[in-house]
Amino acid sequence: MRPTLGRIYTYVRDGLAWRVRELVGDQYVDLTIVKIAQRWRPFLKKPVFFGITGSAGKTTAKELLLAVLSYKRRGVGSPSSLNVLPEVAKTILRVRTTHDFCVAELSEDRPGVMDTKLALLQPSVGIVTVIGNDHWSAFHSRKGIAIEVGKLIAGLPATGTAVLNADDELVLAMKATCAAKVITYGMSPNAELRAEDIRSVWPDRLALTLVRGSERVKVQTHLCGTHWIPSVLGAIGGGLAMGMTLEECAAGIASVAPFEGRMQPVTMPDGVTFIRDDFKASLWTVDACFEFMRAARAKRKVIVIGELSDTGPRKEGKYEKTAILAQQIADITIFVGPWASSVLKARKHGREDALRMFSHVRDAAEYVNSITREGDLVLLKGTGKQDHLLRIILARTGSVACWRDDCGRDSFCNECPNRNKPSGLPLLIGNTPVLGTVAQVPPYSPHTIEPDEQVIVGLGNPESKYVGTPHNIGYEVVEKLADSLGFTWDKAPEAWIARGSMKGRSLCLIKMQIAMNLTGAGLKRLADSMSFSPEQCVLVHDDLDLPMVSVRARLNGGAGGHRGVASILEAFQTDAFRRIKVGVGKTGAKLNRVEYVLTAFDAESRAAVDQGVSTARTRLLEMVERPAVTKQR
Repeated sequence: MRPTLGRIYTYVRDGLAWRVRELVGDQYVDLTIVKIAQRWRPFLKKPVFFGITGSAGKTTAKELLLAVLSYKRRGVGSPSSLNVLPEVAKTILRVRTTHDFCVAELSEDRPGVMDTKLALLQPSVGIVTVIGNDHWSAFHSRKGIAIEVGKLIAGLPATGTAVLNADDELVLAMKATCAAKVITYGMSPNAELRAEDIRSVWPDRLALTLVRGSERVKVQTHLCGTHWIPSVLGAIGGGLAMGMTLEECAAGIASVAPFEGRMQPVTMPDGVTFIRDDFKASLWTVDACFEFMRAARAKRKVIVIGELSDTGPRKEGKYEKTAILAQQIADITIFVGPWASSVLKARKHGREDALRMFSHVRDAAEYVNSITREGDLVLLKGTGKQDHLLRIILARTGSVACWRDDCGRDSFCNECPNRNKPSGLPLLIGNTPVLGTVAQVPPYSPHTIEPDEQVIVGLGNPESKYVGTPHNIGYEVVEKLADSLGFTWDKAPEAWIARGSMKGRSLCLIKMQIAMNLTGAGLKRLADSMSFSPEQCVLVHDDLDLPMVSVRARLNGGAGGHRGVASILEAFQTDAFRRIKVGVGKTGAKLNRVEYVLTAFDAESRAAVDQGVSTARTRLLEMVERPAVTKQR
């Protein structure tokens, strides 16, 4: 098929833009685009400019408003979720003097960021959805976020219109600073535009009745969940501000499909339906997704959660609480990512298989796609550029080969040109926690571990180049312990093992011969072969967040970001491992964490490290002298 002139123009434009950016730099190009937009904006007298902002729902509100306004008029809107200053400028440059409207989405990720956008856009209609906890670290409170968002409303001209959510007190309070006409919306009886007769139970989509004065108009949407009501009503309020009727607004709304990655249903040929809410996973938005799943009608419900954002302090506790709530709704709950191990303590006795954790999406994909069947409803709740949970769906059809956890791309994987290029570690083999060459190693069982025997596992990397590095501190501690007790090391296919007794108590010391981040797979095989349980084990490892010399003991818990520990918790699907953590951090130093833990200690640090190793050995002896808590096997 021959390319059209439009397509040729697009190829040439994009190619030239890329080369210009490479030549002069992104910052210069973006600044130039903004300056051109500033010159163009004064010529746009006819179009009505809309600004939409809020902590959630603004992209969907924008898409709905574009559909409403386009029902009878012509105009443009910002594409996708692009809402930073250069993108606002690009949207303005697409506006023509003959257009009726321009709709721009505005972000509020840090204090002061709205100022330049509003000065450029000069909106006469402002729409605010809700105030949540997004960007909490930048504002420290919902009120701080509301102050930044409220600049849109405070800056509207007296001839303009503010469309405000009456169900959110922080949004409604913006009315006090507004010189423009105000349209309030929501389920509040005092709202000018109200939603009644709300229905949204999967597989049905959101339907409601619009009420304004004596008018009542039914609206049927394609959206999933009642939490989209602020977006729907905000968009309709924008239509009313443009002089449209409720009937016209309802007709425009009815044509809009769910936006990609925002409660977007995807039904596979085998009858499994995924609800993709994988654009962003702010903690405060989880409740709305859970309510949708709780009410849904499905044979089985599966919830998959990636990395949660805007959690605030005590992140591990937030994950645990989320896992407890998810298990009340779903038949199976799965957490994925560096904090996933935090949920293991939330497992329910007798239903341990109902809650699983995986460090990597590739392993979660293998598991999800092996257990789901026709009639299942699967919620994917994640953050695109951190998790890329869409790969779980793509793997179902074999249309992805990249399993990197750190690509950093903002786009969804189905748009990525590298998705079919093999990258990252391979999938699990046969749905068991076995990775790579570990699967080929024969079982090792010189002796069965006795129920009261203590197993001490020192974590590290086996290659000689890692001797003396922070990541090998676990090796050093168990080696020092073995020397002090007179134990000798035997080499097994997957580990070095030293066994003996101390004060009548049997001990087994282990150093795995596997890369640190894959320790769990090999240790699980060894545990199955030698018949020992997690409760019998003590893990000894480095902790970059503890200063040198410091040593801490812990009875259980998540991995705390340590990938070697995470691999063990994932392989065993339990956090019932005691720990001895040895501090290797440098107070006040800014470190490349990956490079630091794999580089040998300098001479200045060595004395402190040796003291930490000695202290850890002492703490280990104290720990193993206490009776071990074991499960009946």
